[in-house]
Amino acid sequence: MTLEQVIERFRSNPQISLEEFWVCQRDGNLVGFFGIYNFQIYRNGKKIPTGGIGSVAVSAEARRDRIAHWMMLRAVEIMDQNNIPLSILHPFRHSFYRHLGWGLTGKVHMYRFSPKSLLDYPERRQVSPVISTDDQEQVMSCYLKYARRNNGLVVRKDAQWYESIFKNSQCYAYISPETEEVEGYLTFRYRNAEKGHQHVAADIDIWDFVWNSRSALYGLLGFISSQRDQVNLVNFADQSGLPFSQILSDPLMPDGISNFHLGAETTHIGSGFMGRIINLKKALLIAGNMGNVSGKVTLQIEDKLNPANEMPVTLEIEDGTPEILARGSADIKFKTNIATFSAIYWGSLKIMDAVVLNLLELEGKGDAGFLRKMFDLPKPQCMDYF
Repeated sequence: MTLEQVIERFRSNPQISLEEFWVCQRDGNLVGFFGIYNFQIYRNGKKIPTGGIGSVAVSAEARRDRIAHWMMLRAVEIMDQNNIPLSILHPFRHSFYRHLGWGLTGKVHMYRFSPKSLLDYPERRQVSPVISTDDQEQVMSCYLKYARRNNGLVVRKDAQWYESIFKNSQCYAYISPETEEVEGYLTFRYRNAEKGHQHVAADIDIWDFVWNSRSALYGLLGFISSQRDQVNLVNFADQSGLPFSQILSDPLMPDGISNFHLGAETTHIGSGFMGRIINLKKALLIAGNMGNVSGKVTLQIEDKLNPANEMPVTLEIEDGTPEILARGSADIKFKTNIATFSAIYWGSLKIMDAVVLNLLELEGKGDAGFLRKMFDLPKPQCMDYF
């Protein structure tokens, strides 16, 4: 790839502008760079400004010199200065970013199955290709409804839809026969079938899998099932927690392991995207309804990159509405680090599980039952890669 092609690749990215990239210089030489994507994500039905960290790179001669560490320190400073309370990223190494305060947030079940393992749901007859501009706009609206009722999904810009998703993927939608509206859709890409399966056209990788009704879910599953004559295997990275193995005729993955301890190897489980609280107070106040509970707790959070978050915060919740008290402390206190609390905030780690795992120290007397529901959210998802 030529320099001109690299420049054009950055300029044409619909998710980020050149002005949102930052470079690191040492002795006048470029040794690293990163981008901060100006996102909004849905949490509790509310849109929250979020900085997406991407394109992090360090030149070969500067590696092991803590360049990436200092760039992430600067990224946190920039986001805090710009009133961005949260950050997400797809890590190259989870342990590195966890040390810097990003918590394990996304959980991925990678399913790999034959279309023959799915039932031929009759609702598939309501699934058709997305071709027209009207169809595309309905798909965009369908995603928006799905994002609002879930947790962590990025608010997509029109340019991203038209220049990236619709242009680079096959898109099929379920259209309700009652409302004539799109209630679900999936995007996928073909890949060459594995060696030994040349009689079929390809395998497919599913990217978006969005449904807002059970009929839409059945329609999309039936559509995948109907591809069995031309598709060998389906790769589906599910983040919703849907117990997908329950509807496969055989839960054993192709070429999977089957033994006494494991049973049938059904899926591979991975840790996906990571999330970080940049500004603790802002994140708490913008969090939306906290489980309709009432209670009072003092938080003591360790944050090496943003010491402002280390000031004790006393949070009073009344019927789910949070308020930060100017003075005083609560009878119940908990201490943890920003990475662990970020995982709790996103709903991917339960507070009591954190206590059991010695990731969080809970102190004081009184009824701490409200803590169980404060961050009771749908499983975090992020279907955008950056």
